[in-house]
Amino acid sequence: MKRFHFRLERIFEIRSFRERQWLAKLAAASGMCSRLKRKITETGDAARGAFYLDSRRGSELDLSMLIYKEHYINRLGQERKSLQKELEEKMRQRSEVQQKYQEVSRDKKVLEKLKEKRESEYYRQAKLEEFKAVDDLNSSQFVRKSQMRGE
Repeated sequence: MKRFHFRLERIFEIRSFRERQWLAKLAAASGMCSRLKRKITETGDAARGAFYLDSRRGSELDLSMLIYKEHYINRLGQERKSLQKELEEKMRQRSEVQQKYQEVSRDKKVLEKLKEKRESEYYRQAKLEEFKAVDDLNSSQFVRKSQMRGE
């Protein structure tokens, strides 16, 4: 029995390659979003930690430390806001990449289903032809044996 050959195999390979490329882009975009979320969490934790730092030197209150702490917390707040804006932008970009990946994946799956359908049809047809060939051999052998007995 001959092996199945899909005429659109090269196109299928190209679509598979494109799907892998977009999957890698999606993974990179998701990784960037995760890093930004982690940084936002870290800056929030650092601000909370700075808020609870003791601003006393011995029994008296250190005003320079309080001012430093306030500036540090404000800077962390600004950094967190800028990270959140950046995260929103990266999430939007990730969404676009995900849509493109889904389109490419859908195109590949359509071709994959066509390939599977044609392959099963090919092998079904090949088995049918093989069965016919074996049946013809058996029929011709039966006819020869009958003729030999009859002669």
